[in-house]
Amino acid sequence: MGSMFFASLALVVASIATPALARTQPQADMKPPSMFLEDTSPKALVSTVDAFKEAVKAGGWSILGVTNMAGILSERGFTLHPVLVFDACSGKYSSELLARDETRFVASMIPCRVAIYQTSTGKATMKRLQS
Repeated sequence: MGSMFFASLALVVASIATPALARTQPQADMKPPSMFLEDTSPKALVSTVDAFKEAVKAGGWSILGVTNMAGILSERGFTLHPVLVFDACSGKYSSELLARDETRFVASMIPCRVAIYQTSTGKATMKRLQS
């Protein structure tokens, strides 16, 4: 079973990484793989972030950290629209998964990462892996 998991994982990583590495310029028609869920918010970016934080807390989850990708890249001379990556975690679910050898392999996917960013049209969008 272990070798089957690693083979499947390698295929998933290859399907995500290979197209991105093969392109030198972004393509307008490039669509995210179906493993991602995307929601466009009717609110502005700051209001969307506030609503997300409230929903995480209301669901009994915690935000362990936030990475401001636009800020980090700005320090390196790149300019882009706001991109925030949130690390959200549920102690209840994480502890259940990490307590058993059979499910501990998901450790590299904990905490859950959710990106909230502003598109070039000014819309706030949230993207996350399907669960």
